[in-house]
Amino acid sequence: MDTITLTGVHANGTHGVLAFEHERPQTFVVDVTLHLDLAAAGQSDDLNDTIDYGRVAKDITAVIEGPHVDLIERLAQRIADEILADAPAVASIDVTVHKPHAPIVVAFADVSVSISRVRATDNGRTAEEHAIHNAVVALGGNVGEVESTLRAAVREIDALLGTQVTGISPLYRTAAWGMADGTPDFLNAVVELETTMGSHELLAALQSIEANHGRIRENHWDSRPLDLDIIDFDGITSADPDLALPHPRAWQRAFVLAPWLALNPNAKLAGAHEGPVADLLATAPDRNAVQLESEDWMLGGHAVKQESASESAPISRKAIISLDSTSQDAERLFRETIVSIDSVPGNQVQGISPLYHVSHFDGPDAMSAVIQIETKLPPADLIAVLGSIESVHDLAVDLDLVDMEGVTSDEPNCSIPWPSARNRASVLAPWLDMDPNATLGGDPVAFLLAMAPDAGQVGLLSDNWILSNS
Repeated sequence: MDTITLTGVHANGTHGVLAFEHERPQTFVVDVTLHLDLAAAGQSDDLNDTIDYGRVAKDITAVIEGPHVDLIERLAQRIADEILADAPAVASIDVTVHKPHAPIVVAFADVSVSISRVRATDNGRTAEEHAIHNAVVALGGNVGEVESTLRAAVREIDALLGTQVTGISPLYRTAAWGMADGTPDFLNAVVELETTMGSHELLAALQSIEANHGRIRENHWDSRPLDLDIIDFDGITSADPDLALPHPRAWQRAFVLAPWLALNPNAKLAGAHEGPVADLLATAPDRNAVQLESEDWMLGGHAVKQESASESAPISRKAIISLDSTSQDAERLFRETIVSIDSVPGNQVQGISPLYHVSHFDGPDAMSAVIQIETKLPPADLIAVLGSIESVHDLAVDLDLVDMEGVTSDEPNCSIPWPSARNRASVLAPWLDMDPNATLGGDPVAFLLAMAPDAGQVGLLSDNWILSNS
């Protein structure tokens, strides 16, 4: 593929998160590389067979000078969309947006965001098929510290490039049905995930995780420290000998169906034995060999026992949780923490903010993010669970319950809303990015951020960090 490159296209625009950036124009500089076939132009010497890069430069300028956006990631996307729409010959595009006057409190030469986009085909996928796929993966094992191994496997799956675990089932104990007497019981679970990997790429990554935990694939029916199987991938039906989809024996395996049903009561299996997972489980030959082992197994023994609630049924409420860490490995810690929070019974993560950098004059810099969850836990129990998760990570990550829908509390260890949050841009900035209409104690978060004393100390790092593998 041939390329045309424009560098240093600059114009003034009102783009940025902070209030003054909405009103005061600043300079943005853009570089683009267009990927296209220039063979015809090389033969014809005709402008109609290539791209008018003067027109491309005008498209870039029009976007910069156009309507306000908060993120330069969004600005880059709009530039890519405009050029791809205006230049049908372009197969793909690389866009870098520089913001040389970004409000960062330390000395710096430049800050930029680079994206690559591929023209979509008629079916909505790109030429490189960078679609987001949905997969269901079964986990099991019966050798060694199995529960610990399964926890590690979930975190390693979540850390795969372009992959995010979106659901984790309870843990089930399964008698070694059909195997020799004395064979240790299996522990089994199921995870749902989103990934940009193809099915075979995901399979190779899962087998690599198995190998790292000592799995040797010599006999399908042996005991093993870790077994990872793709049960479903986008509902595809395939007889590929390397990866049959859905898993050809899933329909009769209660140790897959039971955790899958617990995770997703509406789950359905595709293929020759298609049907609701609930119906398949009811007729599975090993259904009596599977028993619930733990609902909070991802907490690694740090789960907090809840006192019996006075209400007949738990109330489900929205809650905001902040994540903060000075660790150089903060991004990975945040990803693991979110998986742990989501795995707690009664919790479901509903929103994840962009990742922010926080500058500190009197200590190490930090990273911060905010998540929104739906939870059935009372506030004191949720705070205790957050403390337990902090302990799992040796206090390298700081978790705070910022706000909970319909709850006000002044208890010593349960202050809701969290009073300090009103003055912390490290909480307010990512929260505002996640929810532009958010309020805290009746005040718009946008207003609180504009008034926060440390507003100049926070800066956006990434809005797609949750799908990275760093």
